[in-house]
Amino acid sequence: MSDDIEKLLAEVNNTTPSVGGSSKAQPPARKAKAEVESSGGAGGRLAFAVVSAVVFGVIGFVVGIFVPFFLGGFDTGVGASIGAFLTALVAGPPRWFSS
Repeated sequence: MSDDIEKLLAEVNNTTPSVGGSSKAQPPARKAKAEVESSGGAGGRLAFAVVSAVVFGVIGFVVGIFVPFFLGGFDTGVGASIGAFLTALVAGPPRWFSS
């Protein structure tokens, strides 16, 4: 059993670069901060905020129809859409939305 472990450790040491040594494989280059900001832009943030406002506005409207409080479906829909829009505008889109 210890022979198997030693073989696995030797295989792992051969495939991964050592901490102090130089490796042949170069790590992927990172984008400059200005390049990342210009590629995302405010367009993705605004689009995500609008989509979120529409989706949560509709959900708020439907919930407002069935909840027996003083507010109606229109009021809860508008409140949900404004809240979702502002939250999404501040937080920004997730990574999967932008790509």
